[in-house]
Amino acid sequence: MTTSPDSPPPADDARGTLGVGPDGAWQIRFERRLRHSPERVWDALVDPEQQDRWVPGVRIEAVAGGAVRYDFGDEGVADGVVLGVEPPFALEHTWRWPGEPESTVRWEVRPAEDGAVLVLMHRALRQAPAVDYCTGWHTMLDALRAFLDGGDPAELTPDWEALAQVYGELASR
Repeated sequence: MTTSPDSPPPADDARGTLGVGPDGAWQIRFERRLRHSPERVWDALVDPEQQDRWVPGVRIEAVAGGAVRYDFGDEGVADGVVLGVEPPFALEHTWRWPGEPESTVRWEVRPAEDGAVLVLMHRALRQAPAVDYCTGWHTMLDALRAFLDGGDPAELTPDWEALAQVYGELASR
């Protein structure tokens, strides 16, 4: 997502949801429509060479028990373990961030008339870091879309403050 300080908030079709789920736990949910086949989206998620192209520092070994690592440089590292894989439709892994309780991230790829729908769910979170996680997931999904569309994700310039404001307002409702 290329934005400037005067940019509008993310479009509703790109914005995720943040709130309390039916079980009382804070959760994040994104649903993105992509103009690519489910197989193409799946490959971008699970192939290490492609992972490096849309989010350097991310490695998801797409087998049950595989290692998960999101290396954000100076910001820190989240790691986890793959809990389950249903190619080419679903991958679920744990998420461990220093100082936070372990949570779960689930990626689902569904066929759609014009390509695929990618659903990302991150749940059982505390409210405070959930806003930051939303901002991060939003930008990662923007990078994935740019990569799939043939663009260069490194050229995206997210407006972190605007995204944090959008998701902060969602969390306060």
